[in-house]
Amino acid sequence: MSTISPIDHLALLRATAAVEGLDIERTVHPDDQVRQRAYLVHRAALADRAVSALAEVEPAEESEQDAEATARRLLEHDRAHGTGRGPVPAADSRWDADPRGYVHQEHVGALRDEHDQEQPGA
Repeated sequence: MSTISPIDHLALLRATAAVEGLDIERTVHPDDQVRQRAYLVHRAALADRAVSALAEVEPAEESEQDAEATARRLLEHDRAHGTGRGPVPAADSRWDADPRGYVHQEHVGALRDEHDQEQPGA
């Protein structure tokens, strides 16, 4: 029996396609740190969200490791470039033990920014 709903599967499929598009953009523009960060935020959020779905097809340790590794990549990037957007900065030591929590914070901020950019007059 599936642990996530068909709607959740569709959302993950859409998120995967969006991350692939961001990956292409950052490949075409390798020096663009804004694109690089957008990719890292969305890739880490996708890995985090996919853990439960992937439990059906691979050992949980694999998807957990991917989620942790992608979260750490985002955290390291933001620490190196000072590009975090959330209320708790990347440099805060709490994220050392909870990099996926950092991803949650930053993904919310990224979605808010994207929503604001889509609004008329924004």
